Amino acid sequence: MKKTEKKSQKKVIICCFLAGMNEMYDFVIFGLLASIIHKQYLSFANDSNSLFITYALFSVGFAFRPIGAIVFGYIGDVHGRKLSLVTSVTMMGTASLTMCLMPTYESIGIVSCYMIAIARITQGFSVGGEMTGGVVYAIEHFDKKKSGFAGSFVIGGCLSGILLATIVANIIQLPSMPKYAWRFAFLLGFLLSLVGFFIRQKLTESPEFASIKSKSKLPLLDGLKECKLESITSVLIGASCGTNIYFAVVFIPVYLKTLIGENLSYLSIITTLVMAVMSPFFGWVSDHTHRGVLIMAGAVLSSIYALMMLPLIMANQSTIAICLVIALHSFIYSIQDGTICVFSAEIFPVKYRYSCAAFCQSVGIGIIGGASPMISTLIAENFSDPNFILGLYVSAVTLIAGIAVGLTVNKRRKESILTLINAVEL
Repeated sequence: MKKTEKKSQKKVIICCFLAGMNEMYDFVIFGLLASIIHKQYLSFANDSNSLFITYALFSVGFAFRPIGAIVFGYIGDVHGRKLSLVTSVTMMGTASLTMCLMPTYESIGIVSCYMIAIARITQGFSVGGEMTGGVVYAIEHFDKKKSGFAGSFVIGGCLSGILLATIVANIIQLPSMPKYAWRFAFLLGFLLSLVGFFIRQKLTESPEFASIKSKSKLPLLDGLKECKLESITSVLIGASCGTNIYFAVVFIPVYLKTLIGENLSYLSIITTLVMAVMSPFFGWVSDHTHRGVLIMAGAVLSSIYALMMLPLIMANQSTIAICLVIALHSFIYSIQDGTICVFSAEIFPVKYRYSCAAFCQSVGIGIIGGASPMISTLIAENFSDPNFILGLYVSAVTLIAGIAVGLTVNKRRKESILTLINAVEL
């Protein structure tokens, strides 16, 4: 391999990693600093109402994610992957800078609340084009033997972003920190976006996109119509990804605190750290095996372990045991997490890839997966012994996604055989 090509691929990897990190850091830090934000900007309401409004603003980001996926998917499939990625990171950085410089409610009144809403909508909108766009860009710069490893760096970046946001939020909320310290959290998000912007500006267009002779005018609609099974599969594996991650990172620490009476916020750090390290490893493994089969195997293992996880924790409530159980769940789920976004992009034709993968993943991760903490809370509140039901819920979502992957793999295998037969006959 030539030195220039190696250098270019390194830039692509860095770009993809930062795409994932920047996306999730900016998106998650808002929720982690909810208590500070509601004191600074919603002091006119009582504590319960203002905190609810803050979380409502956090949820707005999820609602606008699919809309952003439609827009950035269109730009990516019609005008180029690079333009879409540069535009999305610009919007994300602008939103973070706005939050950093935002005057308080005491300074400008209710206008500050509207500005927060606009910033949050902008964040959610831009997220729709970031992660999937990074995966698409990565796999189209590498051959099939390396695309899994390259694409998995986006996932590693996303998890690193969650980890960084968790660490930063904990530091900023220390009693010794000044009241304005929360602004530095958003300043860091802006700086990450700025670095990502300059790196992307210097990148070349995706070779596969550049080779397309005829582009679709309505790539999302055409792709959903032509690739029905692939679209359903992409939504379901996105739902599995979101459900498992938000269940482990958001719900489990809070749920166990109510049961055991101990602050277990560090479990989120364990989860994201294990998955951030292991996802690229399993992305590399998928390049040397069959990606779809690896995902199916991971789905079966994750489904079985989801049923066992909470009962194992409740049987032995020591801190070390809880950490080991959670770390093992993160390790097992990494088998899928390092590969599903790459698989979701690969199953679509190049001319529809960005639009379909971004939209379907946004619906799966953002809407279905994003609802998992709420659904889990309802289960916990309405069942006398909810641990098995909670495990069954996560297990079912994961297993259904695995079955959908199996059907898609079987369809692609049949299509390959038919293509080969037709080629021989000609």
